[in-house]
Amino acid sequence: MNGYYVNPKDYGAIGDGKTDDTQAIREAVKVASETSGVVFFPHGIYRTDVIYLPLAVCLKGEPTWSFKFQGRTILTPLKEDQECLIEVSDALGSTIHGLCLDGRYMGENMHGISMCRERHVTPGEHAVRIDTCKIYNFSGNGLNMIGNWATSVRHSFSAHNKGYGMYLHGCDAFIVDNWFSGNGKAGFGGETWNSAVNFTSNRVEWNNECGLKLKGSMRYNITGNYIDRSFGPAIIIESAPNYHERIGRSHTVIPFAITITGNTIVRSGKNAEPDSDNDCHILMKKAAGISIVGNTFNVWKDDGRNGRVSPNYGIILEECSHCVIANNAMLPGAVKELILDRGGHGEQVIIKDNVGAPVPEAAWDSQDPFTPVHFMSQGNAPWYSEKLAGENNE
Repeated sequence: MNGYYVNPKDYGAIGDGKTDDTQAIREAVKVASETSGVVFFPHGIYRTDVIYLPLAVCLKGEPTWSFKFQGRTILTPLKEDQECLIEVSDALGSTIHGLCLDGRYMGENMHGISMCRERHVTPGEHAVRIDTCKIYNFSGNGLNMIGNWATSVRHSFSAHNKGYGMYLHGCDAFIVDNWFSGNGKAGFGGETWNSAVNFTSNRVEWNNECGLKLKGSMRYNITGNYIDRSFGPAIIIESAPNYHERIGRSHTVIPFAITITGNTIVRSGKNAEPDSDNDCHILMKKAAGISIVGNTFNVWKDDGRNGRVSPNYGIILEECSHCVIANNAMLPGAVKELILDRGGHGEQVIIKDNVGAPVPEAAWDSQDPFTPVHFMSQGNAPWYSEKLAGENNE
């Protein structure tokens, strides 16, 4: 493997969590770039300034981390004022595998892995691969991908960052089998144009703003995810401002062509103001061509039966067109109302065959049920049988 695997310790890195290992790591990256090689980090804690990852290089460690355990190969920032830990603007065909990136909440708005549109030099799809990494405790976003063109993030854990778990401004992303947990903003999303994303089989939980923020998003396939205890909605779909470089002017991006299917969405709206826009599983405004079909929605409290039963509403929508909300199982899908349709729509908004029932909050406090089905089986759920019979329940 000589010439292909490069060890930063051969160039002076110590990995003791105290020494500045920046120059040693940068030298190892430079050597690896000459052969499209691998920079392999032995066990240690490496303090470093920004690592600028070039094209066709792999940064690799052995993944031994868990939710609470850091693992044995950790990269951490050197300075309070650095903008990120690993910079990937021109890392075409490069991979980051098996590393723990611990931001230690240093600085302000420092990101874990970051891409900047203005720094792209090499044209073409990035094909950056982030795999089996733990990215946590950053004062900014765990992953900050601005100007993204073709990136995959798999088997990774981006959590407890003050910003987003992953922020996307760009297109062509493959987000599969990840864990976006406890971030200060959304687990995943963007606030301006972002497009062509496969978001599949991820766990998105306990994020402070929402689970997924799809502002100005288009052409998404959101399938087979588990979205749990978002502090606001599980999913927000709204229009967003964008500057269009080709036409040279600002405009509003209307979200469209988004498929949401086969997801389990549970106990959203933890900290939402009751009956506000955020007190729901999905909030959708000024959107077109959205399909929300075949999902399940549940209310519940925090772990240990603490906190409020939420949300009050399953789906809130207004001013949409050419959308389908159908065949969702919503038992119990909300506390007050399964679908709150505020109207103002354009053509062809279809809402049908969404089955289930709201569950008044008082019902959850009267026993110790885990599901309404369990509660009903004990013969103590007259409110449930009344709902199924279509009768009012105060």
